[in-house]
Order: sequence, then C-alpha cells, then structure tokens
Amino acid sequence: MSFSQGAAALCASAVLALAVANAPYAAPAAAAAPCVRGESETRGKSSVDEGEIRWTEATKYDDLRKHAITEWNRFRTIKIAADTATTVNGLEFRDYSADDGRGGYYERHGGPAATDYIYLNKHLLDGHYKNEPRMRQNIVVHELGHALGLCHKADTVNSALRKDVSTKHVPTAVDQANYSKLWG
Repeated sequence: MSFSQGAAALCASAVLALAVANAPYAAPAAAAAPCVRGESETRGKSSVDEGEIRWTEATKYDDLRKHAITEWNRFRTIKIAADTATTVNGLEFRDYSADDGRGGYYERHGGPAATDYIYLNKHLLDGHYKNEPRMRQNIVVHELGHALGLCHKADTVNSALRKDVSTKHVPTAVDQANYSKLWG
C-alpha cells in the first residue's frame, strides 16, 4: 500500500467514525422487560402530546430535573423541553414534604389541556438521600420515565423503573428497549 492509499484509508476511517458518532440513536441491545402485575406501558398514560413533553415550573431540584431530561432526551423520539410563550405545558414539577416513604411520584391528569405533575419529596431528598447524588438523580429519572408512559419493572430487572429505589441514575438498556417499544 502506498502512502497516498494509506492516507486515503485513514481519512475514510475517520469519516466513518464521525458518521457513527453523529448517527441517530440506535435500538438498544437489551430486551424490553414486562411491567409489574397490574400495570401497563401505554402512550395514553404519558404526558406526551404530539411527540413532546413541555414542562414548566421551577423546582428546588432543577439540577436533578435537568439531569433526568438530558438522559431521556438521548433517545430522540420524544422531545422533552421547557414550555415557551407559544407552547402549552403538559407537565409541572412540584416539591412537597411528607414522611410517606416515596422520593417522588408522577400524577397523571389526562384529558385535553390537562397538566400532569411530578412531585419531588423534600423530606427524603434533603433528608435520607441528602448525601447520595445518584439516588437523588434516580428518583427524577424514574418519575420522568412514568411521564413518558413507562411502567414499574420487577426489582430483579436492571432498570431505572424498578419499584425499589435503586442506583440506576440513568436509563438502562432495558429502559431503552421499553422506550423504543413504546415510542419507536
């Protein structure tokens, strides 16, 4: 191989690597996991409207909200973005404080022009999980997963949607598979 052939091959490899790095999200390698008994994954239980979730309201936990939105937006099918003057919000983040054992919860209201809510529990986030940043991140990743229509997974499944509080502070390959199954 001559020097010019080698240089051409190196350039072709670089172009291919750049194309792969900028390629759209690829389907996950893991299989989708079933919902726990009594739950189902459905677009109808999500905050998604016309391919997006528009959120509003600041929360004390804006850093956690930003992390969760960044992680779910990696999948590129559903756009999660702040509400603007020309859009209608479908999801609000709110803080509450209760000794109810939950780090947060998603509340679906459904219907035209209805707003859904993600409630974040100051009692646990500022108390028990105060010095556990990954647990704090997981709570918001988990609840935003519900806003996307995803259900709880068994505690034996490697998922941010497990019913127990886990350290899965980013969606796993299983979560990606379930997201892809629901949203394409």
